[in-house]
Amino acid sequence: MKKIIYSILSLVIVAMFFTSCEKTYDDFMTGDAEIGGIVLPMSSFPYKLGGTTTFDVTVDIPKGPGIVSVEVYKTYTGKAEVLDQTIDVSSANAVESITKILTYDYAALIQGLSMPADESELNIGDKWTLSYVSIMEDGRSVKSSKTTDIGVANFFAGTYTLDMRYFHPTAGGSYPDDPYGGIRISEINMPAISANECQVWFGVWTNTKITIRINADNSITLDLIDRDDAGQGDPNDPTKVSQYHPDTGVIEIYYFYPGAGGNRIFWAVYTPV
Repeated sequence: MKKIIYSILSLVIVAMFFTSCEKTYDDFMTGDAEIGGIVLPMSSFPYKLGGTTTFDVTVDIPKGPGIVSVEVYKTYTGKAEVLDQTIDVSSANAVESITKILTYDYAALIQGLSMPADESELNIGDKWTLSYVSIMEDGRSVKSSKTTDIGVANFFAGTYTLDMRYFHPTAGGSYPDDPYGGIRISEINMPAISANECQVWFGVWTNTKITIRINADNSITLDLIDRDDAGQGDPNDPTKVSQYHPDTGVIEIYYFYPGAGGNRIFWAVYTPV
């Protein structure tokens, strides 16, 4: 029977987000340079549980009316907002555009927010939000419409290239050198569902999922959701063991399901983009 090669093109989804704020300060930054107080912070950063030590948030301050300082406020999902720190500008932006860099680690992020000392207790999808208020030379307080979202993700969630081999016992090809089918996806998203788990497709069926759980020793446990007939590993080769390579971020998984004539076997390699 003719070998079937599956080819799936990656999709790029572009979403636009609009942010609105109430006028709670003396002035609200509308983008008018004459009003002043404009700051342009980094918009987002993924905080990967178990994978983030320290990171920088850049805050660009364009040339314009002198800013004495910038107050940085911080909140977390379900928490009240607190003052995080104050950036000294000393009106340097009146001469030229400047950039300030804020460095954070977990201890700095949770300070003042009554949060757990163990980051593994955080919920995937929750986030910190940094907001900014410019203190002007004339005493005005100008709240920026720009914020920085620091979202909680796990250490291996993200975008990958998928290379998969599919061996069928009767449909064509031969094991292990000539797979019956193959699939390559240049960009596939691996979303997090917990601190050490992500989900991917089962084979080429996008409506059936596999949970990949990376253990402390970098071994992998698969939860073959909705497929009671499926099993982990390669029944023909016990050396094919699912594993995570922390030096490269590459994930290898092996699984199969039985059918007429023998097992259908999948070898899948996920390489970070």
